[in-house]
Amino acid sequence: MFDHVSPIFPLIASFLLLVGCEIKKDPPSQPVTSEKRPALQVAICDLDEIAKELGLIDELNRILTRERTLLDNEIRKLQAARQSELKEKLEAYGEFPDDDQKQELAMMQAQARQVLLQAQNRASRVFAVTQENLVKQIRTKIKKPVDQVANKKGIHIVLTDRDESVLFTASAANITPEVLSAARNANLGKLEESGSEMRRDLSQETTGGQNSEIRIENTEKENTKN
Repeated sequence: MFDHVSPIFPLIASFLLLVGCEIKKDPPSQPVTSEKRPALQVAICDLDEIAKELGLIDELNRILTRERTLLDNEIRKLQAARQSELKEKLEAYGEFPDDDQKQELAMMQAQARQVLLQAQNRASRVFAVTQENLVKQIRTKIKKPVDQVANKKGIHIVLTDRDESVLFTASAANITPEVLSAARNANLGKLEESGSEMRRDLSQETTGGQNSEIRIENTEKENTKN
C-alpha cells in the first residue's frame, strides 16, 4: 500500500521552501535622500565674571580713576592760568579802569569761561573714549579663549548676556569655567592706556582744542569700526 510514493509530497515540500524563502527576504533598502544635519550647539559664557576673575575689572577701574584724576588736574591748571591772566590785568589797570579796560576785562572773563567749558566737555569725551577702548580690549582678550573652547567642543553660538536674554541655562551649557581656565593659561597680558595724547590737548588754546576734537572723533570712529 505504501510501496508507491506519491509525487504530491515533493511538490508540497518545494512550495514550503519557496514560501520560506519569500518570508526571509530582506526588505528593499530605501534610497538616502538627505544627510541628517548636526544639532545646533549653543553655550553661555559670562564675560564679566571672567574679566573679574582675571583682575581685568580692577585694572580697568584703576586706569579710569587715574585718568579722571589727570583730566581734573588739567582743567584746574587751565582754570588757574586764566585766573592768573585776569588778575594781572586787574592789577595793571588799577582800582578804577576806564570803559575800554572794563570791556577788555569782561571779554577776558567771558573767554575764560568759554575755554573752561570747552575743556570740561573735551575731558568728558576723552574719558568716555578711554573707557570704551578699555572695554573693547577686555572683550578682544577674552574672545580668543572663547573661540578656543567653542571650537574644541563643537559649539556654534556663544551668548554672553545670560541675565537679560536667556531664561534658562543648563549647567552643561555654561562654558565660563573652561574659558576662564583657557584664559589663565593663555596669559592675556595687561590693558593698554590710550588717553595721554588726547589729555595733553586740554591745556591748549582754541586751535589746539579743535585739533583735539578731531583726534577724539577719529578715535571714536576707529572704535566703532572695530
